Amino acid sequence: MAQVWSPSPQLAQAWSPSAVSMESVFKVLNDHDHPFVMVGGYALPWMGVPVHTGYIMDILVRTSQASSIHQSLAQTREWIEVDDASIPGLVSFAERQEKRSVGRLKRLDDHWYICLCTEDTYKLMVDTKKIQVPHPISLNAGLVESEFHPNPADRRVRPFLTTDKNIKFVWAEPVTFPVFIPTIPEYLDSCLSCTGGRSHLDDELYSIPEGDLDYLSRYLALDLPHQQDKLLPKVHQAKLLEDYFINRQRRQEVRMKKILERRRKRSSQFNSQPQLPWATLDL
Repeated sequence: MAQVWSPSPQLAQAWSPSAVSMESVFKVLNDHDHPFVMVGGYALPWMGVPVHTGYIMDILVRTSQASSIHQSLAQTREWIEVDDASIPGLVSFAERQEKRSVGRLKRLDDHWYICLCTEDTYKLMVDTKKIQVPHPISLNAGLVESEFHPNPADRRVRPFLTTDKNIKFVWAEPVTFPVFIPTIPEYLDSCLSCTGGRSHLDDELYSIPEGDLDYLSRYLALDLPHQQDKLLPKVHQAKLLEDYFINRQRRQEVRMKKILERRRKRSSQFNSQPQLPWATLDL
């Protein structure tokens, strides 16, 4: 019977995001002849997106090996199985609904959680081209695939590139195992396959992949023409991505019109107030 961890008052203690804590995960994956592939919040910073990674790392696993890997991790005695209800404040309602993992495990001596996410739930295959990153944890968001930087010639333009000098991207402790993430085109395809062109307005289930699409589009300026020229030939869901960019631009136009309208109203209200002559002001 699976051991289930219950939250304790110590949950608020300091969390130590250490790569050493992940050694046992890598060993289990390696025993299964399986790469260490991060997706979600821990992969996005290496795509140039400065998101808060939180306590939960999503690891992509082959659907055919998911149960065996999950069982092997639980047998290490370093990771224990947990259910969603025992992780207060860490998992969004949408993510719980989405059932994107075969199981969550908690580091026994820490507050680090991992989720084993299957290929069929992420619509993403393990055995395709992946990008190796320097470390599981990024101190500063750094873009590994420099070709997708909106203006790599001008280093004042964010995001950082991992080749930038004087920017610390990783912890001082070395990583002893290779870590991979999906390519940006592949991850966009994954998000588009999950949403199918729909949004969180249709169903809250789509909020996570839609949010990742928005993050990548915003921080890499992917909807600019020169970025689309680089990106669209490399994605399988090119039509869905084009439609997404069109809808995103429409949303931005609507948002900008609302902002300008609010400014106009405030300006109108200010100008309609009676103006006192300087002589009557009590200075």
